[in-house]
Amino acid sequence: MNVLEMTDIEIYQLGIKELTEQIGPAYTEWFLQQCKPRAYDYTAERPKLLTNTPDIPTIAKQIQQARAMEEKEERIKTERVTAWRNGLLELTNIEIYELALGILRDKLDAYGLATFIMYHFKQTNKTK
Repeated sequence: MNVLEMTDIEIYQLGIKELTEQIGPAYTEWFLQQCKPRAYDYTAERPKLLTNTPDIPTIAKQIQQARAMEEKEERIKTERVTAWRNGLLELTNIEIYELALGILRDKLDAYGLATFIMYHFKQTNKTK
């Protein structure tokens, strides 16, 4: 399967099929309802982000701490998804969203994921 040779609708249908198989129709429907564009003005937040920029050693330490935290969070996510697949718990909304995006990314690659989301946005706007 080469998503570069597929039409937008074929990519979208493949994504829906993969989501439905891996997370079920209910979670797929929830994900599609949540997956919509949001208005965000980065330029309004940029000055806040650029004030009080730390020095290089502080940045390096923050990166190391962030990596350690990400590894810990990833282990916990993996454990929770495994427990969900075994029927032991329900996923949170953010876990469903992240899991669905990961499925699409793994199945469709970056181009296919972007195409899937853009096609979905077009379909969402048509129904409004």
